[in-house]
Amino acid sequence: MVMGLVRTPLGWKCPARSVIQARSLAPLPKFYPNLNPSAAVPVDADQIFRLNSFCSHYRLARGREHGQYVPNTKYIFVRTIGGEMLLHPTYRHPAIAQGKPVLYAGEAYFDNGTLQWWSNGSGNYRPDPDHAGQAGLPMDQFFTFDQIIKGEHKRAHPARRTALVQARFPAAWPHPRGRY
Repeated sequence: MVMGLVRTPLGWKCPARSVIQARSLAPLPKFYPNLNPSAAVPVDADQIFRLNSFCSHYRLARGREHGQYVPNTKYIFVRTIGGEMLLHPTYRHPAIAQGKPVLYAGEAYFDNGTLQWWSNGSGNYRPDPDHAGQAGLPMDQFFTFDQIIKGEHKRAHPARRTALVQARFPAAWPHPRGRY
């Protein structure tokens, strides 16, 4: 034995117990189990949307359809363990995820394809805010469920609200009575 190596007929090798494994720098993901198995009612999988994004705009695809939808309301979402983002406006989280564990679950509100806010609002999975990054959505638009209940998502981010108003009513837009 030389410096922790063992001689074998094929050459020098490390013994199995002394093998050093590289550690990942990324933290391990947390999986959230369904806390209410009775809520995992079967639903038509073709009615569940998949979220697609490009730049800061989002589109929805559904089932076998080839078209895309522009999200324009509040959706219930789950990020599956496979990384897929599934949404529906009325189905509950366990129905969307078929009762399986998820990476994250919550609610997201869109206005004409633009994400306005999203939260960890799920009573069946109860994801914690510390792992919100697992949802794969912009963290600057994340609010905890408690903040949503208090209405903080409507008061916060004045720069974002100003940008939305300017996008809808640009300064160069002519006023009906001339200059204002």
